[in-house]
Amino acid sequence: MYRRTADIAVYPSPRALPSVKRMRNQHQTQTPTTPLTPVPGTDLSTAGTARRGSPTRRALTVVGAAVAALAVWLLAGPVLGIDLDVQQTPDSSTLVPVTASAVVISSVLAGLLGWALLALLERWGTRGVIVWRSVAGAITLLSLGGPLSLAQSTGGAVVLALLHLVVAGVLLVALPRGRSTAR
Repeated sequence: MYRRTADIAVYPSPRALPSVKRMRNQHQTQTPTTPLTPVPGTDLSTAGTARRGSPTRRALTVVGAAVAALAVWLLAGPVLGIDLDVQQTPDSSTLVPVTASAVVISSVLAGLLGWALLALLERWGTRGVIVWRSVAGAITLLSLGGPLSLAQSTGGAVVLALLHLVVAGVLLVALPRGRSTAR
């Protein structure tokens, strides 16, 4: 027999080399006794395990969703002058302004909750990303009820719904992306 050292087969004695056919059969039935040298840039520590996105990339995705929502808010509110006041409750006459801090905080909170649910679903099953996208899409549709029922103007309703859709779009596309979905 032989042992593998990196990519070179070393035979124990200078006997006659085995035939190619015999070597093919050995290769199919035997596993190497020593691990092969990894290719630079690969990580064998996660071999055989579910590969998830990196925490840094997911944190940047959450921040990116908040920045995208803030950009929509800045363009619609201060720049275009669209009224972004909403009713406090559906039947009240008290108006509450939608501020930049409210947009950022709710975007980050939605992103962190989505990330936590995605991490749990990835641990529990092989189809975690598919289940997560289904749940996140349903929550996005339900969240549109607030802007559509509480906004004071049509323009405000459109902008507030767009805020929800922008955050959901960034999270749905970029949060699960990575080695776990690239198969």
